[in-house]
Amino acid sequence: MQYEVTSLNTKRLLAGSLRKFMNQKSFSKITVSEICLDCGVNRKTFYYHFEDIYALLKWILDQEAFKIIQNFDLLADFKETILFILNYTVENRQFLNSIYDSLGYDGLQEFLYADFIQLISSTISTLEQQENCRLQPDFRQFLSQFYAGALSGILKDLLIDPHPKSPDEIQESISFTLKTSLLAIIREKGKKCT
Repeated sequence: MQYEVTSLNTKRLLAGSLRKFMNQKSFSKITVSEICLDCGVNRKTFYYHFEDIYALLKWILDQEAFKIIQNFDLLADFKETILFILNYTVENRQFLNSIYDSLGYDGLQEFLYADFIQLISSTISTLEQQENCRLQPDFRQFLSQFYAGALSGILKDLLIDPHPKSPDEIQESISFTLKTSLLAIIREKGKKCT
């Protein structure tokens, strides 16, 4: 147990250093050596915890935002989940823009895409249960990818738009579109469970 706490504290220390440097310069210009020097740990310690600086970045995103999403009850809290993502994006705009500026849209999307796939897939499963029917697995995967790409695009626009709509307004549009369109698709394409 003590080892797990120490390991988590080391990861948090490394993450704090990366975030600090990202407020000063572009992500692509930050080195593992700088982070280690800032934290007072050696490179071996860094590489024991993370494969590379991208793995550290992914860990930060998972810890700060998208792991929390897994604690939401998507049936009851779908709107709150979407609003959480949007608020996180607004509150961490400088941090996420640093990633966007260094890695481009594809690089940022790579970090977010798997979490969005999981969110949409969970939503589809919830609606399937509600409607007592199932989509074909290949089609369910297609829908998850389709809507995950749409969510990624919306977040990109939120990052680069100097005067974006409010998170509440965006959330209402996303929630309405996802729920009504997915429900209609499931009703049309789903096979009734017996």
